Amino acid sequence: MLLGFGASATQAQSDPRLTEEQAKEMASQHGGVPLVLSSHPEMLIHASYSSRHQSWTITWSNPMNNRVLVEVRIDDATGRISLSTIESEAYEDYLPVMTSEEAIRLAEAQGKVQRWLSDKGEITTSAELGEDRVWKVSFSSGPDVVAEVLIEDADFTVDEIRIGPQVAWSMARGYEGAFGRIINKPYIWLPLCLAFLAPFVDIRNPLRLFHLDLLVLLSFTASHYFFNRGDIFTSVPLAYPPLAYLFLRLLWMALRRKRRILRVGLVEPVTGRRVMAPQPPAGDGLEPVLRLNFSSRIILVGLVLLVILRIVLNIADSNVVDVGYSGVIGAQRIQERVSPYGNMSDDNSNGDTYGPLNYLVYVPFERLFPWSGEWDDLPAAHATAIFFDLAAMAGMFFAGRSLAGRGRRGRRLGIALAYAWAAYPYTTFVLNSNVNDTIVAAFMIWGFVLARSLPLGALFLGFATQVKFFPAILAPLWASFPRAYSGWGRRALFLLIFLAALAAPLPVIFLGDGSLTVFWERSLEWQIGRDSPFSIWGQYPDLLGTPQRIAQVILLALAAGAYFWPPRKSLFNLAAASAALVIGFQLVQTHWFYLYIPWFFPMAMIAFVISAGRAFRRNHGRLV
Repeated sequence: MLLGFGASATQAQSDPRLTEEQAKEMASQHGGVPLVLSSHPEMLIHASYSSRHQSWTITWSNPMNNRVLVEVRIDDATGRISLSTIESEAYEDYLPVMTSEEAIRLAEAQGKVQRWLSDKGEITTSAELGEDRVWKVSFSSGPDVVAEVLIEDADFTVDEIRIGPQVAWSMARGYEGAFGRIINKPYIWLPLCLAFLAPFVDIRNPLRLFHLDLLVLLSFTASHYFFNRGDIFTSVPLAYPPLAYLFLRLLWMALRRKRRILRVGLVEPVTGRRVMAPQPPAGDGLEPVLRLNFSSRIILVGLVLLVILRIVLNIADSNVVDVGYSGVIGAQRIQERVSPYGNMSDDNSNGDTYGPLNYLVYVPFERLFPWSGEWDDLPAAHATAIFFDLAAMAGMFFAGRSLAGRGRRGRRLGIALAYAWAAYPYTTFVLNSNVNDTIVAAFMIWGFVLARSLPLGALFLGFATQVKFFPAILAPLWASFPRAYSGWGRRALFLLIFLAALAAPLPVIFLGDGSLTVFWERSLEWQIGRDSPFSIWGQYPDLLGTPQRIAQVILLALAAGAYFWPPRKSLFNLAAASAALVIGFQLVQTHWFYLYIPWFFPMAMIAFVISAGRAFRRNHGRLV
C-alpha cells in the first residue's frame, strides 16, 4: 500500500497542470509574440514540458533552417511567463536563411574585399537584409562606407562586390549595358571600328601619321573595356594617353602658320604639257586632297546603311540615361511655365545642371511625345537624340563643302566627313544613350560651317554654350577668325551676336519662382564643385589638387592666347585649335566620361583630314 501511494503521488507531481494547447495559447498572446506571428505564420511551433522544472517551453522556428526565433517559457504551477526572447530576424519582412553574422563572415572571406581593406585601418561592419531578400554587408572606415557586398539570402550567393567609388557611383560598377546597351557588344562595336577606318586607311602607305590619328581616336576602346567591367582604376588612367596625344597633336597643328604657297605639277588637258601652278593652302576653299579607298557612291551607300543601323539600334535596344531624362523633364516644366532649376523630379534631382537652351530644344519633341511622369522609355528623348544626330551628320557634310567648294570635290569630302561621323563608334554610343552631348556637338559643327559668315558662327557658338557651358572657351579663338589684328567691327559684331545668343534662352531661368541665384547654385556652382572618380584628379585629389589648378590656369591662358596666334587663321587652324581647346578642357576637369568624346571628334576629324590632304600634296605634287 505504501509503495502504491508513493507512486501515485509522484505521478501527480509530474503531470502538468496546463495542457499543451493552453501553454501554446498563453505563449502566443505574450508581449510582442502576436505581432511576429501575424507577420510570419509560416514559422514552426514546438512545445515541450519539463517535469523537473515544472515548466512549458514554447518555440517558433524558421522553417528554412530550423533556427529558433521565438522562445517563451511558462511556469506550469502559476501560469507566469518566466522567459521570453524574440530574435531580431523575426522582425524582418521575411524570414532569412542567413543570419547577419553569417552574411558578414561570408563577405569578409571575399579576396577582393580583403585586398581593398588591407590598408584601410580600423573597419566596422554591418549587415542589412533588403526587401529583395539580398543582404547588404557594409564595411566602413570612420563615417565613410568603403566597401559593400551583396549576398543572396536564399543560397548564400555573392551577387556583387563594390569597392571604393563603386559604393557611391552606380556607373562605376560595370553594369552591362548601363550606357548605350547593345552598342557595347563586340559584334557591334568592332565592326563599327573597321567601318570607320575602311575608307581612309591607305594600306600601300601604312606608316602615315593620319593612320595613327585615326587609331588614337579609336583607342578609347581599351579604357572603355575596363569601364564596362567596373574597373575604373584601370579605365581612367587609360583614357589620358589618347587625350594627351590628341591635345598635343592638334595644338601643334593649330599653332602652325600657313605654309608658303607650293607649286605643283599640272597637266594641260589639250596639249598634255606639264606646267607649274601655284597651290593655295588647304582649308581655304581648296579641297584637301585625301585619298579614299572607295568612290563617293560607295561611301554614300555605306553612309545610308549606317544611318539606318543607328536609328534601328536606337529604337530597338537603347536606353535613356539621366542626362536625356533631364531634358524631357525640363521641357515639360517649361510648358507648365515653371523653371527647370530647382524643380526636377525626385528620381533625377541633379538634372537641372545644364544650360537653359538644353531644356528648350526638348520642348517640340516633348509636345510630340508627352512625358508620362515616370522614367519610362521616354520617346521624346529618343526623338531629340536622333534629330540632332542627323543634324550633326548634315553639318559634317556641309563642313566638307565649306572646305572644298560646292562641286564634285566638295560633295566627295562632305560625304566622307558625314560617313566618319556615322561610323565612329562613340557617336553611336552617345546616340544609344540618348543624351544631350550630340546637341552641343551639332551646334559647334554648324558654327564651324558658318564661320565665314561671322554673325551665324557666333550665334551657333552661343547656342552651344547655352546647352553645356564649356564652348565659351572657344569664343576668343572664333572671334579672331580669320584675322586677329584687323576688322575690329567684325570682332564687335561677333561679341554682340555671341552675347545675344547667350541671353536669348535666359527667360527660362525666371519662369515661375525661378531666380538667377537658384540657376547658379543648381548649374554652374554644382558643376564647379562636383567630385568624381572618373578622372585622375578625382581619384587622387590630395596628391593632384595643385597640379590640376595649374593645368586649368594654363588652359585659360591658351584659350585667351588663341585669339592672337596664329594672327591669320584658316579653317584648318580653326578646326585644330577648337578640338585642342575642348580636349584641354576635358583633360583638366574632375569629371570625364566617354560621352564627351563627340565634343571634339568633329573638329579633330576635320583637322586630320586637312592635314592628311596637305601631306598627300607634298608627297605626290599633283591634284586628283
